[in-house]
Amino acid sequence: MDVTDISARNVTGEEFWINIIFVLTIYIPLDFVIICGNAFVFAVIRQTPSLQKPQFTLLGSLALVDLLTGVIGVPVFVWGFVTRGSLHLLNIDSCQLQYFPMKIFISTSFLHLVFITTDRYVSIVKPLRYEQIVTRSRIYCAIAFSWITACVYVSIQLFWKSKRIEGAFFCFQMNPQGFVVQRYVVLILVPAGVILLIIMYFRIFMEARKHTRVITLHTRLSTQTTVHKKFKAAKTSAMIVCLFAVAYLPYSLRGVIFLFGIQRSEIYWYDLMTEVLLAMSSAVNPFIYVFRHKQFSTALSRILRNNADGY
Repeated sequence: MDVTDISARNVTGEEFWINIIFVLTIYIPLDFVIICGNAFVFAVIRQTPSLQKPQFTLLGSLALVDLLTGVIGVPVFVWGFVTRGSLHLLNIDSCQLQYFPMKIFISTSFLHLVFITTDRYVSIVKPLRYEQIVTRSRIYCAIAFSWITACVYVSIQLFWKSKRIEGAFFCFQMNPQGFVVQRYVVLILVPAGVILLIIMYFRIFMEARKHTRVITLHTRLSTQTTVHKKFKAAKTSAMIVCLFAVAYLPYSLRGVIFLFGIQRSEIYWYDLMTEVLLAMSSAVNPFIYVFRHKQFSTALSRILRNNADGY
């Protein structure tokens, strides 16, 4: 008896429908929040003249990544669960196709967070040279670099032939060579990115303490307002980075769990919840923008007021 038969027998018909109900009841409302929230953020940034700055260009690009997660990543992922094992014409038979979009968007989001933090770092640590260092063309290059790097990373497994071990509602398709290469890339780039983020935020908040001591009652009000806005933006980006880290940590711990010989079928519900957390990070970002930026909260109040007047 092969591994596929064993996996298929471990999932009863009742469990199969419980899994589908879980996916549909969790992911559909979550996907609705992701799409509506990030479409709102993207539209506000595009239509507000005061937000046409490099900082908000990066935030708008991150909102676009999160929006695509809701429009493409989550639906493809859910459709793969719902149709797996069926004979439907639109059945997603490739496990790589099911996970491909989400991996691209998660990797792109991580690189966006690195560049957003770098933007805040330069604006606070090197304020006099900010406009020289952070130009619109460099911002666009950073965004393009994020997408290209994420696509190359996810495409690594396509260079070798995949081996599939698949049962009902399970998706094991990978190739040993591609998996090893991807693992080493993650082990190099992710810790390097995390260390870079920690160093930059440490410098940012050390600079904040220094500015707090320097600013006195004799400091011009406009200077105090500018410094306050910069540090507030840095705190906002720090909140987004922390949220992403909290959402990604349980997912990344799966690799540690597998090292102890635990099979993926034994942590199936943990596996599902870690993927929900990853999608949830895209849904929460718009709420952070609304509570931390006056322009977004004002736009939301205007929309709610107009809808109330319509009724």
